[in-house]
Amino acid sequence: MEERGHIEMEIIPSESHPHIQLLKSNRELLVTHIRNTQCLVDNLLKNDYFSAEDAEIVCA
Repeated sequence: MEERGHIEMEIIPSESHPHIQLLKSNRELLVTHIRNTQCLVDNLLKNDYFSAEDAEIVCA
């Protein structure tokens, strides 16, 4: 029975699910935002504007 469901999923093209495309694009934006935030935190730490405790709070 599980095989049947798996086969049905393969038949349905991804274009018929716009929410999948939305999730993928939002994931890309989230990853980019996280990288930018980590870069900012790293720079603040490097220049002694943040303590290690501050960085832990931000990244938690």
